[in-house]
Amino acid sequence: MKKLPKIYQNQINKKFKNNNTVYYSNQNITNYQNNENQNINTILSTLDTLTQEKGFIFNKPLLIKTKDNLYDTAIVKINSNTILTLNEDTIKIEDILSINRK
Repeated sequence: MKKLPKIYQNQINKKFKNNNTVYYSNQNITNYQNNENQNINTILSTLDTLTQEKGFIFNKPLLIKTKDNLYDTAIVKINSNTILTLNEDTIKIEDILSINRK
């Protein structure tokens, strides 16, 4: 291949900062271990089945019971140790006592 003249080459004189922060949420939540709460494995398996079912997870109304509260909402996002709900509440998975469909 022949070399192109300089007028066809792009000059890059600046540093790019468009990829400084990257978020990757494909974490396997079934490997999450918590020795304090024996119920955590059933909560994680319930969350796992909810995400693997047909349809979007935020279209599934749920009752989430925690140590402090009862949430009547849907799940938007599941991280390795927190859940973000449709009402913009952040719930720790270790605080959840039960998850039931409405």
